[in-house]
Amino acid sequence: MKSTLRSLGLLALSLTLVQCSDLNAEKVKKDFNAWFTDLITPRNSSLVMANEGYIVKGNLKNKPNQVVTLYEMTPENLIFIDSIKTDKKGDFTLKGNTKELIFCALSVADKQMVYLALDNTTEINVMADATASGVVYSLSGKNIDESVALKDLLKLNEGFVNRIKTLEAEASSLNPNTDAGYQRMSKLQGEYYATMTERGNAMLKFAQSRPSSFIPFFILQFNVVQEPTIELLTAAKDAATKANPDSKYTQMIVQRYNEEARLMIGGVAPEINLAQPEGGNLSLSSLRGKYVLIDFWASWCGPCRKENPNNVAMYNKYKDKGFEIYGVSLDQDPLRWKKAIEADGLTWKHVSDLKGWSSSAGQTYNVKSIPATYLLDPAGKIIAKGLRGEELEAKLAEIFNGQ
Repeated sequence: MKSTLRSLGLLALSLTLVQCSDLNAEKVKKDFNAWFTDLITPRNSSLVMANEGYIVKGNLKNKPNQVVTLYEMTPENLIFIDSIKTDKKGDFTLKGNTKELIFCALSVADKQMVYLALDNTTEINVMADATASGVVYSLSGKNIDESVALKDLLKLNEGFVNRIKTLEAEASSLNPNTDAGYQRMSKLQGEYYATMTERGNAMLKFAQSRPSSFIPFFILQFNVVQEPTIELLTAAKDAATKANPDSKYTQMIVQRYNEEARLMIGGVAPEINLAQPEGGNLSLSSLRGKYVLIDFWASWCGPCRKENPNNVAMYNKYKDKGFEIYGVSLDQDPLRWKKAIEADGLTWKHVSDLKGWSSSAGQTYNVKSIPATYLLDPAGKIIAKGLRGEELEAKLAEIFNGQ
């Protein structure tokens, strides 16, 4: 709690702590900043040029002989499509062909991008003024509705970015080791979470306002939101299917829905029913009526054991207010599992099938690294994922101090 908001990240609560993984690799959430870094780092091309299709015309104010580059955007990288230099007036024209609508990034200057949605019916005019502080642009033409919506989406997000930056600026000036600094830091963290919640709701509303569109897909697949919800995933799937059921974007989002819907925020957590250390099974659903932290861990996991003192503190603080921890161990040795529980003073609920990475619960929850957590509300719905340390402390304070 005593670190600044900067440690939370600008737009997402990324997992920066080391985790134990069956893939022997740190699993890190991609936030909006990481996504933007990808956008300005071109990768190898996989597209073929064509002579007919979309037309992208434009003018770069006061930028003669400036290289303008068009990339297709994917959630992983950029794919080069074409490039051209502006003439002495700053004008340029790019033409190409695509089998279906694609999201593109038009690089108009160093790290300055204009984001477009193009298909073979698009004739778009881009009037841009690129400066060191950013790029200002307007769009006109035919069949540019998705591009205009994309511009509106990024403008909406920019408002939340600026609010978060204001919080960060104040947080960086505080001394959290003083009583006054600590109290103000706590308030700022509350404002941070409230802003992120408001942002998520605004993005969902924006997505739902476009029921036949790939903009909801963009919001979800390009990590424009910190933690997607089942409502957003459903909106993206339905809107993409209505826009074009044969699109590669539709295929991607349908596959994601089939794989992730049951574990999305807002969905009811899948049942777990495994053996306890002292014998007898304990089901997750039997804990309904409480806020429950599902904690995937193991005795052999160093980061898990390092996290346990914080969990103990949180459990002792909130257990009488309706908080429970449901520890799911990926151990295989029952003695080591029980000794770790005793040694670390873990007095909450524990279960395991002692199958290690083959744990049935771990597979149900797609656990690839530990510690991994899911926070459930009293109805058993997932309300947060991946919370640890200060993030968990702040979320529990938000829940219980507001009661």
